[in-house]
Amino acid sequence: MLDKIYNWIDERIDLKTLQAKLLNEPMAGGARFAYVFGSILLFIFALQVVTGILLMFYYAPTADHAWESTKYIMEEVEYGWFILSYHLWGSSAMVVILTLHMSQVYLWGAYKKPREMVWLVGLVLFTIVLGFGFTGYLLPWDQRSYWATTVGVEIVDKVPFIGDFLGRFLRGGSVPGAQTLSRFFVIHVIILPLAFMAIAGLHVFLFRKAGPAGPFKGTNKELRNKLEYFFPAQVYKDIVVIALVFVVICGLAVYWPHEILDQASPEASDLDPEPEWYFLFLFQLLRDPALSFLFYGEFGELLGAIIIPAVFMLLLVALPFIDRNPERNLFKRPIAVSAWVVVMVSIVVLTIRAFQFRE
Repeated sequence: MLDKIYNWIDERIDLKTLQAKLLNEPMAGGARFAYVFGSILLFIFALQVVTGILLMFYYAPTADHAWESTKYIMEEVEYGWFILSYHLWGSSAMVVILTLHMSQVYLWGAYKKPREMVWLVGLVLFTIVLGFGFTGYLLPWDQRSYWATTVGVEIVDKVPFIGDFLGRFLRGGSVPGAQTLSRFFVIHVIILPLAFMAIAGLHVFLFRKAGPAGPFKGTNKELRNKLEYFFPAQVYKDIVVIALVFVVICGLAVYWPHEILDQASPEASDLDPEPEWYFLFLFQLLRDPALSFLFYGEFGELLGAIIIPAVFMLLLVALPFIDRNPERNLFKRPIAVSAWVVVMVSIVVLTIRAFQFRE
């Protein structure tokens, strides 16, 4: 019976050809765990969608009820605390995996010709994932999320020429309030997911068009000689790592569940506002006493909050066009590797110092 149904569908939409295109992707150098990042990201995003939908059944995106509905989810809904905590840790996991994936692409030189478009679209995906974190942080509508978002939007205000417009658009007025929550909710649950799915689809299409770069070790001939397909070898490795990531996120949700503070209030608060941990390095850059001589005053804030991140992103965009050397061997690109080490060490050190400032 199932064979007849399959054959009936196959006759009309050619399932066998679709299956071949999806599963028979050649893996340069053979299947390996280094290729799992894309599949992990899609899995995490799918679970974020599922948990987000479950939360939306109970969450009320209004200033009067957002905090109460979040508290209700955590305390009254069966396993609501776990679903909410999983969703929050899942967003962090997406940032971590995407950073690892981009680091791998950078170190392997996989952004070079003919994969420039794959790299550029990947940067757009990275920006969208950060947007998920920024917009979702406000939704519990407690003191921590309210004041951290207030500081974040004030930073957006400093963007030259368009900062005032962007700030007023995000706030929905001159000060954060009900319109801010409403707009962040729409951006978080509608605009960004649709954008992510569209850009991710384009990313996969461009990746399949250009073909996997493969590891930087080995000649093209050697990589072609060791050829395996996505199914079953790579699928098995993807499933193993996806299961591990799922267990880790579940463990984090169980042992470090989300804690909600008092309801958001525009009145002065002695709470020290901080963004999510993956934005802490930038936050620490502006407030670290050791760097105060660089980021002092209005221009210093503009330099640290806007100019440096903008220049860094522009360099990432220009990277495939600046580095035209076809050499991809990690050990023959000392400048590229040194730059990656400096950036990663700086981010880690600033993040650690940010946590020390809490103590």
